[in-house]
Amino acid sequence: MKRKVLIASLATLLVAIVLLASYLRLLDRFELITLDFRYNFRPAQTTNPDIVLIEIAEDSLKALGRFPFPRDYHATLIDILRAVGVRMIVFDIMFSEPSDRDKEFIEALRKTKNVYIPFAFRLSEEKSGGVPEAISLDAPLFKGLETALTSSGFINRWTDQDGKVRRVLPFMRYKGDFYPHLTLKAACDYLDIPLKQISVTKSQKVTIDDRLILPIDEDGTMLLNFAGRWTDTFSHYSYVDIIAAYHDMTSGKEPRIDLDGLRGKVCFIGLTAAGTHDLSPVPLEAVYPMVGVNVNLFNMITEGIHLRRMGRTGNMLMLIALSLLLFFLIKRPRPFIGLLITVIFIVSLIAASMILFGFFGLWIDLAYPTVLLGILFLAVTLTKFFREARKRQQIEKELAVAKSIQESFLPSDIPQLDRFEIAVNMDTAKHVGGDLYDIIIIAGGKLGVMIGDVSGKGVPAALYMAKAETLFRAFSKSETSPSAVVTKMNDELSADSRSGLFVSLIYSVFDVSADKCAFSNAGHLPIMRLRSGKAQLIPSDGGMVAGVMEGADFVDENVALIKGDVLAMYTDGVTEAMNIKREEFGENRLAALLEKAGGQSADDILKVIMEGIRQFQGKAPQHDDITLIVVKIK
Repeated sequence: MKRKVLIASLATLLVAIVLLASYLRLLDRFELITLDFRYNFRPAQTTNPDIVLIEIAEDSLKALGRFPFPRDYHATLIDILRAVGVRMIVFDIMFSEPSDRDKEFIEALRKTKNVYIPFAFRLSEEKSGGVPEAISLDAPLFKGLETALTSSGFINRWTDQDGKVRRVLPFMRYKGDFYPHLTLKAACDYLDIPLKQISVTKSQKVTIDDRLILPIDEDGTMLLNFAGRWTDTFSHYSYVDIIAAYHDMTSGKEPRIDLDGLRGKVCFIGLTAAGTHDLSPVPLEAVYPMVGVNVNLFNMITEGIHLRRMGRTGNMLMLIALSLLLFFLIKRPRPFIGLLITVIFIVSLIAASMILFGFFGLWIDLAYPTVLLGILFLAVTLTKFFREARKRQQIEKELAVAKSIQESFLPSDIPQLDRFEIAVNMDTAKHVGGDLYDIIIIAGGKLGVMIGDVSGKGVPAALYMAKAETLFRAFSKSETSPSAVVTKMNDELSADSRSGLFVSLIYSVFDVSADKCAFSNAGHLPIMRLRSGKAQLIPSDGGMVAGVMEGADFVDENVALIKGDVLAMYTDGVTEAMNIKREEFGENRLAALLEKAGGQSADDILKVIMEGIRQFQGKAPQHDDITLIVVKIK
C-alpha cells in the first residue's frame, strides 16, 4: 500500500513539474524557432496599397552625405510630399537634439499638418505585466518641435531573448497617462478612430474603439504580422530620388520617377542603408530595416490582420489533452507502431500549428508539446520494455522450474550393462521441449531403449511428453514386446486427443544373449546401424504416429546384432538441423560422422556427432529439439 502511495505521489509531482514547465514557458527560446518556421511557411498576407516606404539607402547617403542629414533636406522632402498630395508622413528618425537647420524643418512641419515624429521612453526594468511603465523620456523631441507638430508617439524597440524583433509595444504608461506608439497613432488617424477611451481587459485585449480591439500579450506587447520580406512587400521609393525628381519637374526636365504615385499615400521615412544602426534580425530575414516594424504594424492594424498567442492556461490544457490522447493511442500497440503513431501525431500537431498561425493568426506552443510527446513515447515504450522484461523474468523462472520437472521424467542415470555402452544427449530448442527418451533394464539382461518426438514445441509439447513418458514407464513394466507397449500408449493417448498433439516414437529391446534387437516403430525415424565401418539405416515398416487413432496396429520387427555394432537412435532435430544457408544436416552427414568415430566408445561417438552438428549449424539458431542415443554392442 505504501509503495502505491509513493508511486502515486511521485507521478503527481512529475505531472505538476511538467505542467509548471509549460506554464513558465521554459522552452520559449526553442518555441521562437518554431514560430519563425511558421512565419516563413504561411500564405501571403494582405497589404494596404496606401503604404509607401521612402528609404534612406546607400544611394541617398552617396548623394547627400553621411547620416544624419541636415534637417533642411527633411524640410525639402516634407514640402515635396505635401505638394504631391500624400496623406500622411511618418518619420522613423529621432529629432532629439537641436541643429542649425531647424528653422526650415519647423516651418515645413507647420505647413504640413499630417507629419508624425517619434520620441523614445526609458522603460522601467520591473515587469509587472500589462501595459509597461516608462520612467523617463530617453530621446525627447527637441525644444520647439512639439509646437510645430500635430502628432507624435514613441517608437521603442522590443527585442526577444534571441535578439530578434517580433513584437511591438502599442502603448506605454508615463506619469499616469497612456502614450501610443507612433504608428498606432497614425493608424488610428488613418481609420478615423480617436485615441481617447482606452481600456485594457484581463483577457489581454486593448479596446480603443468598437472598431479597433488589439490583442496583447501579458507583457503588453503585440505580435507583429510581417507581410513578407523587405524587398517583396509595399512600394519602395528612394529619399534622394524623390528630391531629385521634384527638382527635375520644377526645372522643366523629365523626372527620374513619377511622383504622382505618391498621391494619397501614407509615407514611412527611415534609414535602410546596409551597415547602419537601424537594422535588426526578424523572423523572415537576418538583416531587416526597423522602419519596417512601423510599416508592418500600420499594415496589420489598418488591414485587421492581428496575431495573438494562446495564453499559458490554454497551452497547458492543450498539452494535457494531447498527452492523454497520445498515451491512450500508444499504450497498447508494439513500439514500432507506437513510434509511427507518435510521429504522425507530432507531424499533425505541426501542421495544425501552421494552419492556425497562417490562416487564423493564432500562435500555439509547439516546441514544448513536441518534446513532451516524444518523451511520453519513450516513457511508455520503456515502461512496456521493463514490464515485458519482468514478465520474461517470471516466465524464465517458471520455465526453469518446468525444465527441472521435465528432466525429472527422464532417466537421471544411464543404466550400464556388461555387453552395452550407452550415451545420450538432449538439447531442447526452448527451455522445455517435446523430445523424450527412456532407458530401462529388463529381466534377463535385456536393455529397453525408447526415443520419441512430440509434435509442436514449448510447454504444450513438454506436458504431452510428460504424459507419454509416464505411460511408457507404466506399460513397459507389464508388457514384454515393444509393439504391445506402443499399442497401449497409442490407445491411451488417442483416447484424450483434445490437445491435437501426437508423438512419433520407436521402442527397442536389445537381447544380446539372442543376438537380436526387437523394435516397434510408431512413425519415427529409422535406427542407423554402423557395422564393419559402414553406416546404414535399418529398414522398418514404420507404423503411424501414436496418439492419433485408437486401435491402430503396431508390429514387432527384428534385427540381428553382432559384437561391435553401433546403433544410433535420434529425433528429426538431428537430421533437420540447419546452417545459415538453410541447408539441412541430413542422414549422410550423420552416417559419415558415425563411420568416422565408430571405433571409439559410445560417449566419444556421441561427442563427435554433436560437435559435428554444432559446427554445421554455426551461428544459425536451433529451431528444433535435438536428441541422440548411441548404443554400442561390446
